[in-house]
Amino acid sequence: MSARLFLLSSLAAIALACAPAGASAQETAYRFEIASVGDSTVSLSTEKHEWVRAGQKGIAVDPMRHDALVARFVILKVDAKHKRALAVVTGQTTRLTTNHVALIDRPMKKWYAQPTLWIGAIVGGVIGAVAAH
Repeated sequence: MSARLFLLSSLAAIALACAPAGASAQETAYRFEIASVGDSTVSLSTEKHEWVRAGQKGIAVDPMRHDALVARFVILKVDAKHKRALAVVTGQTTRLTTNHVALIDRPMKKWYAQPTLWIGAIVGGVIGAVAAH
């Protein structure tokens, strides 16, 4: 009986060690520098963010006014070579400038692509198999 308890506690410790350190919900919106502003378009610097795709929506905020909403936009195309994204402004409250910053939510992984799902399934299966014996 104590061997079974030791095995279960060891598996629980391994599962806790493999769990993610922080909640990913806190890191969904990323800030982007506004490189240039056109008449109805805006160019964003996508330096370290390869996940930006055409069709994604975002907002522009004014950091000097506690992130007050300035505009909404949709990404038209992404130039991976020059690390830029071109977006069309779909609505704005004030004139957009390069002093503002853009916010885009990082898309979530599909439920079946989350590593915690598979870790939990494996650990649960092992605990169930051990408890059944």
